[in-house]
Amino acid sequence: MPLEKSSTTTPFCKVCFKDIRSYDTASLFEDYPICPDCFNLMEPNMVVNELDGIKATSLFVYNDKVKQMLYQCKGCFDYEMAGVFLSRQRSFLERKYRNWVLVPAPSYEEKDRVRGFNHVVEIFKGLERPFIHAIEKKDNVKQADLNFAERQQIGKHLAWKQGMSVAGLNVLFIDDLLTTGATAKACAKMLLEHGANKVEILVMARTIDPKNRKENKISFSRKLLQIVDGFKKIIRGERN
Repeated sequence: MPLEKSSTTTPFCKVCFKDIRSYDTASLFEDYPICPDCFNLMEPNMVVNELDGIKATSLFVYNDKVKQMLYQCKGCFDYEMAGVFLSRQRSFLERKYRNWVLVPAPSYEEKDRVRGFNHVVEIFKGLERPFIHAIEKKDNVKQADLNFAERQQIGKHLAWKQGMSVAGLNVLFIDDLLTTGATAKACAKMLLEHGANKVEILVMARTIDPKNRKENKISFSRKLLQIVDGFKKIIRGERN
């Protein structure tokens, strides 16, 4: 007899494995896969700045907690972890970018095949926007092996995929991490050259120092986000 999923399963945090509903009121309205404690350890802080005139938004600081979770996702092939990162900002991001298409950072296809999934796609899948895989890597170059000057030449390792089009579209370039910004800038330039109406950058976390940049910091109140998401869930239910 086939097993059936229990309707009484207790929601738990996929990072620390605690029972979420025992102390997180927001989870009464939506089953978040990460508890408030682990979420706060990720230092959620949305920062908006500019890279060569392109608006770039990052959602977290690349601290030890985010680094550990990202390694678990990418290095340990933990598919479930990918859906955790943006889960508590998903509703906000879904509304903000509802008229955009997503172009993920190019990934070496062999690595995705071995891992079994593209981690950038899985991290941002919750935005429920169409993906266009318009840019690819020509070779298996690793950013970690490049110095600053070499990273600025990353564009020579990238290529436009034949048959792909972004003409007239609002394109959101997405990636897991922003360091020097070289990849994001090279890809944004390529997207504009291929006719994109507008290009912005959205990354999960940032390591770059925002000093001396034109910047607008937006600090999110975690509790406020939880309350807003909860009320919106109720409103959607009433409308349905």
